[in-house]
Amino acid sequence: MIEFNIDNTGDNIEDVVIQAIPKNGKMYIVGPTEPYQTGLTSTIGIDNPTFLSVVDITPYGTDAIVSTQNGITAFAGPRDDPFFMDFAQYSQIIAGNATSFNNPGSDTFAGTNVMSVVVEVPKSMIGGSGTINTWVESKRKQ
Repeated sequence: MIEFNIDNTGDNIEDVVIQAIPKNGKMYIVGPTEPYQTGLTSTIGIDNPTFLSVVDITPYGTDAIVSTQNGITAFAGPRDDPFFMDFAQYSQIIAGNATSFNNPGSDTFAGTNVMSVVVEVPKSMIGGSGTINTWVESKRKQ
């Protein structure tokens, strides 16, 4: 499960959560809703269909499958890793054989991917009147 935590009061405690739960080739989006409990332990809220949106997980290398339901727009699927690092040149710098990176460098992560989950919700659904704090956690069943 991927859990988006949203603090809309400035106390660094989640006031609202959005959960993304993969199952059978689909990503189920629950929320935004108040968490059952705050902190490191989460309860999956998939039993509350009022906040439920579903999107097919897009296969790698294909056009994005996007779904909009109940005011929530969502995407889930593997995408190219955006991180760029030239590890070979980095190793040369650390070993003292080079003093800087090459321009252009060699992208060690080219062709690798990351699982991306994107959820867009109207600001009115997350509450608060100014700045919000967010953090994301990946969780597994205990």
